[in-house]
Amino acid sequence: MKDHGPAPSTPSADPRFGQALAHYNQGEFFEAHEVWESLWHALAVGPVEVRERPGGDRRFVQGLIQLAVSFEHWRRGNPRGARGQWEKAREKLEACASPRDGIDLSAALSAAAAFYAARNLTHAEEQQRAGTWKCPAHEPYPGITGG
Repeated sequence: MKDHGPAPSTPSADPRFGQALAHYNQGEFFEAHEVWESLWHALAVGPVEVRERPGGDRRFVQGLIQLAVSFEHWRRGNPRGARGQWEKAREKLEACASPRDGIDLSAALSAAAAFYAARNLTHAEEQQRAGTWKCPAHEPYPGITGG
């Protein structure tokens, strides 16, 4: 198993957290996901019932990973994948207090919800199934701000 280093006291105490956030805010969602995933692995310490509790550090970081992956799916022309990851991210991040680790989660979730509502995911998925959907170029993806 790959060594992901010691678990930080909080996710934001680890430099990977800020690195991933910078990638995310530059629209580099795949890179953000990779860095946050490394941190998520480092947070796999302690009893399962503690580390996997809703609103806990691992679930918080996993929600950020899934949010980044949702935008990566959208960018790559996969609205079905975007919806699945967005729904998982929303569930995990709504269980967290806002602000959390310097992030205004309420604003981040609202911005992501507005992004997807404006793009009508259901219609995009129907077009994807029919083979007629094209991902719009140069989307204005929402960033994550401090809280």
